[in-house]
Amino acid sequence: MTARDSVADMNGNNHDSRGDLNVVFDFCDVLLNWDPKSGTYDLLAGEFGVDAWRDFYDEDAPYGMWHYDGLLDIGLDPAEAAADYRAHHRGEDCERMFDVYYAHREQAFRGMITGMDTLLNDLARRGVPVWGLTNFTQDAVDYATAKYPSLRLLRDVVVSSTERLKKPDHRIYELAAERFGIDPGRSVFIDDKMWNVRGAKESGFRSFVFTNALDARAQLAQFGAFSRR
Repeated sequence: MTARDSVADMNGNNHDSRGDLNVVFDFCDVLLNWDPKSGTYDLLAGEFGVDAWRDFYDEDAPYGMWHYDGLLDIGLDPAEAAADYRAHHRGEDCERMFDVYYAHREQAFRGMITGMDTLLNDLARRGVPVWGLTNFTQDAVDYATAKYPSLRLLRDVVVSSTERLKKPDHRIYELAAERFGIDPGRSVFIDDKMWNVRGAKESGFRSFVFTNALDARAQLAQFGAFSRR
């Protein structure tokens, strides 16, 4: 490789102008605006009160929504999650809140992140293979893929709840590379969490933290994503 073939950017990634490039996307806050807190405000605050809604989404609550969301992402059965929530809130006004939330969980989907549907389409038109790797539930991925046509451009998606592995566990990056049949060294992984980006880099991927579609497009251009015809 010559100096002209590879240039290190400010994130420590080597931009290799040779060979095929694959792009692997996280889902939430990269491709999807998934916002259960604001999406279910009218429903949950209306039925259980604003304070209960706020407590339900408190990230420090030991048995709040985010606790169970993390367990669902590694394959916990939703019925078990709901039963456990009820057990820890027995006799409280909010006892049924998780059941109501989960029955209306589609309200958390607020659309694609601005510009990301266009970016996916532009990459696909140029023949750049695009994939998904997400800490999410399989039913949520299936719902989103049915609702947002651009997500169907992803050739395959590795989902944490199905694999019972979550980023930044190195095994899920390795599994994704094997399943997709891609070389991590010629692939770019995009995630909004620094620790997931770090895990990807430690697993051999080139990677950067997502902030918005324009920045992602500019960074992918440095990797040569838009030089293909």
